[in-house]
Amino acid sequence: MPWKKSSVEAQRYDLVKALLIGREDVGAICAQYGVSRQTAYKFLHRFETEGKVGLRDRTRRPHKTQLDLSTCWRHRVLRLRRARPTWGGRKLRWLLRRRFGNPGSTLPSERTLQRWLASAGLVRTVTVRRQVRALEHRRGSRARKCNDVWTFDLKGWFCTGDGSKIEPLTIRDLWSRFVLWVQPLAPRNETAVRRVCERLFRRHGLPRVIRCDRGAPFFGDGPHGYTRLSLWWWRLGIRVEFVRRGRVDNNAHEQMHGVMKKELAIALTARLQARRLECWRHRYNHERPHEQLGMRLPAERYRSRPAPLPELRDPTYPSHSLVRRIPINGCIKLHHWRGSIGRAFGELHVGLNPAGPRRYRVYFATLYLGYLDLTARGKFIIARY
Repeated sequence: MPWKKSSVEAQRYDLVKALLIGREDVGAICAQYGVSRQTAYKFLHRFETEGKVGLRDRTRRPHKTQLDLSTCWRHRVLRLRRARPTWGGRKLRWLLRRRFGNPGSTLPSERTLQRWLASAGLVRTVTVRRQVRALEHRRGSRARKCNDVWTFDLKGWFCTGDGSKIEPLTIRDLWSRFVLWVQPLAPRNETAVRRVCERLFRRHGLPRVIRCDRGAPFFGDGPHGYTRLSLWWWRLGIRVEFVRRGRVDNNAHEQMHGVMKKELAIALTARLQARRLECWRHRYNHERPHEQLGMRLPAERYRSRPAPLPELRDPTYPSHSLVRRIPINGCIKLHHWRGSIGRAFGELHVGLNPAGPRRYRVYFATLYLGYLDLTARGKFIIARY
């Protein structure tokens, strides 16, 4: 007949029964089974709360492992990414730190966040092509403070749900990345843009430089490419810079357009679309950090300087100059010669400085417009930008 073997669980059960019966002292029972009072009371408490199952051996694994923490962070990151489809690992890590305090070493690294986004199929791998030739150096002015350089552009037109065609005008401060204006432009002409500019100039102050592309209503075919709008900027003391064709002089503004296209949904009506554009502008300025700003918000960096618009005065010319008032169509008539100076200078006075027999240099204030040669057939050589 084999010896009967008692399992550890059975011995614990006998210990608990002895404690419950209470015929002997607790110290004597613990000495009989070779355990301490703390161990005896521990198994007694387990038996009373869980029954016989509580007498089994338990795992020594921690209640919350690193894997569980990673799963929690992963769910948070993916939820934030779906709400902000254009944000990468660096911006999402900034948002996690801002929402959940500063958890220190428990916060996943930027590389870990990028790996999670890639495994979930939320990011796209972009192949960087080798450049055949180096890009030309940027010719534009460099922004060093607020209101130093403003960038203007017209976002390509699109239709709302009801078929209304809209084309937003976007204006941004280059140094702080603060979007000053993003609203549909109606109608698409110089007068509408000027009204917007007057409103922004009074609210935020005059910029030192305005950078825009070579399209209407900013650029024309007259001297220096000025239209009535860009000439008005020049008269206010603002330097006007036109983006070169095929260059990346205004790529920061175009990148902002790409973000707006990804994050903005098409509304049913034009009025509702204007509201969504304003809401997006607020999120871009007050909720979206920028890497070029050291992960700061544009609203934290931008400071407006309200000021009244300066009064525009008619220019004065030397006594030896011929002063002519240009009609509204931009044409001038001199010595039986008729030609176009530019529609931008309509209803303004220009000065013609003699440069020889029947030859003149044409100026508007200190701005050189071109060379007028009335010999033979007569020709006006426009000063190009």
